[in-house]
Amino acid sequence: MKTTLVDYEAVFNWSFAHSLYGKALQPLGAYYDDERGLSVRKVIDGVPYVHDFVRFATDAMAFTSAGAAPWSLRHGQFVRDDWIHICVRLGGGGVEKVSSHGTIEQPGNACMVTRYPRHTEIERIANDGSWRVGCLWLKPGALSRLLELSRSAVPSGLSWLMDEAPCDEVRNVGVALTPRMQVAVNDMLSSPLTGGPRRAFMFARYLELATHIYTCLSQSLESPRRGVSLSAKDRLRIEEINRFLTNETESLPSLAELSRRAGINRTKLVTGFRTIYGTSVEAFWRDRKLQGAYDLLREGELSVGEVAFRAGYSETSSFSRAFLRRYGLAPKHVRLS
Repeated sequence: MKTTLVDYEAVFNWSFAHSLYGKALQPLGAYYDDERGLSVRKVIDGVPYVHDFVRFATDAMAFTSAGAAPWSLRHGQFVRDDWIHICVRLGGGGVEKVSSHGTIEQPGNACMVTRYPRHTEIERIANDGSWRVGCLWLKPGALSRLLELSRSAVPSGLSWLMDEAPCDEVRNVGVALTPRMQVAVNDMLSSPLTGGPRRAFMFARYLELATHIYTCLSQSLESPRRGVSLSAKDRLRIEEINRFLTNETESLPSLAELSRRAGINRTKLVTGFRTIYGTSVEAFWRDRKLQGAYDLLREGELSVGEVAFRAGYSETSSFSRAFLRRYGLAPKHVRLS
């Protein structure tokens, strides 16, 4: 069965959006006051699904989504012009089948930056499980304008993000997920704001994401990571370890245990994990535990000590120091916000 292709720009037409989402499309005034912001709230088989669409300018828009599903999700997109896609995923990996290009892996718990040429067709297939995603869509000229970059200041290795001339091929690069990205996406998904303030808040958060990710890309050009050659099967095995560390373990297994679980040798696991996710296995696991703690603190139902215990810390003071290093604020301030 062929996937229906949607031009994302058309979503901001209220009639089209309503035909696409039906009653799940929230009425104007519930979340946004005009068609520059649309919100979808529905439940599929008992699972909540949230999706916000926000348009900041004719060449800049964003989509923020969260949900969990025991099935694979598919949707299609038609890109009429050249677009830059900055996608921050907290969980929920998948693949993109791109016309005239092939398949692009979209690992969970990572950030991917992609440029699609005009007239591109994309089929996205999300893996089973939960996801929290923030996506910023920009035409090439928009990024330099939003970040107030002169063309001479852009490294040659990043000119493909800014060049307004049509490109002939897909460009794609991964960026290691950072705590700042996690906080920004979670803040947008949990924001209680409505109307103009909600749209302004979303714009500020996405501008922060774009600035941070551009800086990460610039720094990676100055000191590129040394990677390892990975087959498609190696990548799938390492992504399975990513999901295991994210969802299924309370304590960190040894690298030898993880290597046996993945079916690859220890060196390839260590080097390959850093190549894909930009961080070590141990640091990734610690960050995921702290991210879980951040979410619990935002819910406000547990004390800081209880959250610290659930995150695997025997002493609240050690947890507070680790949390402060990652997020720049004390756990008690998150709980009270």
